[in-house]
Parts: sequence; C-alpha cells; structure tokens
Amino acid sequence: MKNKMLAGTFWMSFGSIFSRVLGVLYLIPWLLMFGSQSNQYAAQALFNSAYNAYALFLALGTSGFPTAISRKIAIYNSENRFYDSRHLFKAALVFMTISGLICGGLFYFFAPLIAAHSPVSDTQAASLTIRALVPALVILPVMSVIRGWFQGNQDLKPFGISQLFEQLARIVFIMLMTYLSFNLLHLSLAVAVAWSTFAAFVGAVVSLIYLWRYYQQKRSFYQQQLQVSRPAGNLKIKQLFWQIIQEALPFVYVGSGITLGQLIDQFTFKSIMQHSTSFDLTKIQNLFTLFSANPTKITTVIISLAIAMSGTTLPLLASAQTDHQKAAAVIQDNFRMLFGLLAPITIILALLAGQINTIFFGYNAHGGWLLFWSILMTFIQAVFTDVFTMVQSLGKHRLAVILLTITLILKLILQYPLVYFFHDYGALLATALAFAVTMGYCLQYLMNYSQIQRFSQFADLGLLTKVNLLFALAVTLLLAALKWLPLGVGRLDCLIFSIIFGVPALLLYLGLAYWYGLPQIVLKLNWKKKSYKHF
Repeated sequence: MKNKMLAGTFWMSFGSIFSRVLGVLYLIPWLLMFGSQSNQYAAQALFNSAYNAYALFLALGTSGFPTAISRKIAIYNSENRFYDSRHLFKAALVFMTISGLICGGLFYFFAPLIAAHSPVSDTQAASLTIRALVPALVILPVMSVIRGWFQGNQDLKPFGISQLFEQLARIVFIMLMTYLSFNLLHLSLAVAVAWSTFAAFVGAVVSLIYLWRYYQQKRSFYQQQLQVSRPAGNLKIKQLFWQIIQEALPFVYVGSGITLGQLIDQFTFKSIMQHSTSFDLTKIQNLFTLFSANPTKITTVIISLAIAMSGTTLPLLASAQTDHQKAAAVIQDNFRMLFGLLAPITIILALLAGQINTIFFGYNAHGGWLLFWSILMTFIQAVFTDVFTMVQSLGKHRLAVILLTITLILKLILQYPLVYFFHDYGALLATALAFAVTMGYCLQYLMNYSQIQRFSQFADLGLLTKVNLLFALAVTLLLAALKWLPLGVGRLDCLIFSIIFGVPALLLYLGLAYWYGLPQIVLKLNWKKKSYKHF
C-alpha cells in the first residue's frame, strides 16, 4: 500500500511538478518578448483573465468526471469486475465528448461577458484571448477521462508523463507564435496572447496521442484482466451515465473550489477598488497582475504536489472503504508525505519570494511581498485540496459540498471589507481565512475517522511540525546572513542568490530529516538500502 502511494505520488509529481516548472520558466523569455513592463503587465492580465474562467469551464468539463470514473473503476477492479470497468470507460468517453462540445460552446458565448467584468483595460482583447481557448475545452474532457482510466487502474506513469508532453508542446508553440506574431510580424499584443492561449489545444492533442498509444501498448494486460473477470453486470448505458453524473457532480464542484475563489477576485476586485480608491483602470489591472496573475504561476507548483498526493490517495481509499483500519492508515500516510515534503518546499519558496518575483517578472518590492503572502496562502489551499479529496474518497460528498459552499460564502463576506481597507493584500487575506476555516474542520474530521484525538499523534504531525518550525527558523537566519552578500536586484543577481541560499537550505532540511528519522516515518525508506524498485 505504501509503495503504491509512493510510486503513484512520484509519477504524478514528476509529470505535474515538472510540467508546472516548465510552465513557470518559459515566462521569462515570453514576457521579455513583449518589451516594456506595461506590455508585460497587460499580457499577464489578459492571460490570467482568460485562464481563470477557462479553469472553471475546464473543471465543469473534466475535473469531477475523471475523478469519479477513477474512483468507480478502482472499486470495480477491487471486486474483480473488469468488464464493468471497461463498459464504464467506454460510456465515459462518449459522455465526455458531449461535455467538451457543450462547455466549449458556452465558453465562446460567455467570453464577452467574462471580459467585461475582468480587471483588464481592453475588454475586446480579453474576449479574443478567452475564445482562443475554446478548442482546448472541446478536446480536454476526452483526454482527461483516459487519464482517469489509468488512475483507476493505479497506473499513474502515463498520467504524469502525458502532462509533461502536453506542457512541452504548449510551450514550444507559445514561444514560436509569440515571436512570429509580435516580434516578427508586429501584430498586436492581443493577437500574440491569443495565440499563447490557443497553445493549450496543441498541448492537449500531443498528450492525447501519447495516452492513446500507451493504452494500445497495455491492451494485452487489460485482456488478461478480462479473462479472470467476473461476468459483466447488467448495467445499461443510461445507468452508467447516471452513475457518472452522480459521482462526478460533487467532484466537479469541490474540484473547482480554488478556481471559484480566484474568480471572486477577478469579478469583484475591479469594482471594489473603483469604489474605494481613485486608481485608474490601468493601475487596478497592474495590482491584479501583482497579487493574482503573477503569483499563480509560481504557487501552482505547490498545488500540483498536493494534487499529486490526493490523486494517488483517491483510488487507494476508494478500494479500502470496507477496511476502516486500512483506510485510516492510507490517510495518515498521505498526511506524512504532505507535511514532510510540501511544508519545507513552501518555506523555501516563501523566503525567496522577492528573488523569485524578480527573476520571472522583474524587480518590484511590492510584488515580492505579495508573492510571499500568496505562497503562504497557497499552502492552506494545498492542504484544503488534499483533505477535501480524501473526505470525498470516503464517500462524504455532501459534507464536502456543504463545506466548500461555506468557504465561498466566507470569501464573499470577507472580500469587500478586506479589499476596501487592505486592497490587494485584503484579497489574499480573505482567501486565506475562508479556506483555513473549512480546511481545519476537514482535518478534524479525518482525525476523528482515524480514531485519533490529539493533533500531535495524528500522522506524526507533532514531530513534523517541530521539524518544519526548526527548519523555518534555521533558514530565516541563513537568509539574514546571506543578505550581506554584495548582490544587486537584477535578475541574474537574484538567481545567484537563490542558488546560494537554496542549496544549503535543502541540505539543512535533509540533515534535519535524517536526524529525526523522517525518511523512515514519511516514506518508509531506509537510506542505507537502495530499495526503490517501485519507481
């Protein structure tokens, strides 16, 4: 069980994190192609306004359904019902094709409305950028259900690698078309950004080709499963569709939680700022870029690791529902990895926020502090994502839906007063408080499910918290000492500083981890033995 979780997390993390790292690194040359900082801010605002709405429609068309399909397939496979798994998969392919066409059509229709309520100075350009994502919305649901099939079969290698291929193809297309359209042909910034968003479709096609070829390679294995399977159940197509919908709707809603929080910022920040300040629309657009568009590119690495862990845990929990003790062990293993791996990454990224902001977006002291608080807020959202997935994996869909609704209501209630008084910081604070409340409740629920009352005893969180606090103190002192280095605030200076700080910080955490036995506690590994066959 532990090896499956570790191997699954490895492959999902490999694809998810590396693809997101690539998605961050390309920003440096991409933004430099636009020249002036005002052009860069405008490009980021257009891109983010399109992608936030796109993420919601993508969630409606993909997020919940593959997750529900994965969970159902895992249950069928654990019961030796491989014929039913295959029937469900085929029905899901048809359903997701229809879903993609519907979501793509709706997205095209609502593009002008989304653009009009976004904090951008050119709504026509935003509408063009949004509509360029329609082809991707049509094809991605089909690709996602194929990923759900592999996830349900606990074969996460193609899931991770397909993400990497998707991102590579997308980035190559973005760089090529931005250079051709903006720098060579001197077309408008809006056209260049629209080509950049259309690149999501190109990446999806490449990923889909890889997944289909991998499926063909595994066909003989699936045939062997069918030979030992129980006979197919009396499941009709309509029943299969209804099962998918029933399973998927809560996952769709909860899977959209972070995106819905971002959309609240996108659709309310401009009006609140216009009411509470004398800032012009360009100033408001730039603030939105600094607290939302820019940090999202960095913090996605943190979220991706949490998604990798929760995605690995989902089929394991689904197949262990009848064994309470086994399910409780899976939950605690998940938390050990989450706090043993994610927390130190968050600490390092937060302390380097100023340098990271400069490397990718140019020097801006205010933007650096916004990124610092965004990274800390994102850790709350990452834990939120993980615990809500586990709650749903245990079949508590109604509880997850109610708690997310409370989260969004809290965000809406807090949004106006906090943005009114604290502007861009207020939007981040409203998100952090809203998500922290329900995340804490879910954590308590999982502790009770595991029949553990004390926080320090649950998944060794007492020890992990101690190690992370010691690490945070040590690297903060290290950062203060390195501030005396004679380096400037340029991109290259910040990159050198990040390396000088990051390498000893990583070694320091490895030393603390070894001292407190975290490899054995978190990963069940013995550093003296080379036993990594499950990778």
